Amino acid sequence: MNQLLEAIESLFAAELERTGSPWVSSHQLGELFLAAYGLDLERLIEQRGYGKDLRYFLTTTRRFSIYSHQPPQKYYFAPLKLVMPGVLKSGRPAPKLRR
Repeated sequence: MNQLLEAIESLFAAELERTGSPWVSSHQLGELFLAAYGLDLERLIEQRGYGKDLRYFLTTTRRFSIYSHQPPQKYYFAPLKLVMPGVLKSGRPAPKLRR
């Protein structure tokens, strides 16, 4: 699972460099993964038993932030460390930010 997460994070890093935005749509992430690795990301997650879909998988890793958009099936992801750099995976503030 760590290799998969690292592969996904590298795609986010490349897109951030290309576009300047940390946010990537679920559809775009699937296309990027297919182009880079020749695999369907949703199918890979399902086959490996990592969860029911991409959204569930990335949510449960606590490494990504999710932004839902209308229609409800459309959503965007960003690495949590990029959109909230002072927050730990647990969702708690990093030690230097606690009061």
